[in-house]
Amino acid sequence: MIVGIVLVVLSVAVGVAAVAFNGAGSTHEITAFGQHVTNANETQVFVGGIVIGLVFCVGVWMVSVAGKRRRALRAEFRAARREAADAGRERDRLAEQLSTQQEITQREQETTVPGRHRDREVTS
Repeated sequence: MIVGIVLVVLSVAVGVAAVAFNGAGSTHEITAFGQHVTNANETQVFVGGIVIGLVFCVGVWMVSVAGKRRRALRAEFRAARREAADAGRERDRLAEQLSTQQEITQREQETTVPGRHRDREVTS
């Protein structure tokens, strides 16, 4: 995402500089950081503008793809948190159910008469 933003900003800056320092005539002097780089004719300036436009489009595309990916990851993270919370509630419900069942079983064992197994008498 940061690379995309940098490409967008740089292409806008180069485009603005090209328009601001547009000289009249058949050749244009191209300077960078105060140093003369080259002279370009009108066709070269036109092609350079197309390249700058493509760099801008690539930067915008990179930013949009990163945004979509970030939204998808955020949604996946929210779903995982929801699932973990549901699992925790289910665990607590099952633990409560188990403790209730253990209490019932313990009470039944305390009330059972030795030598008898619930409703039947044990014979030897």
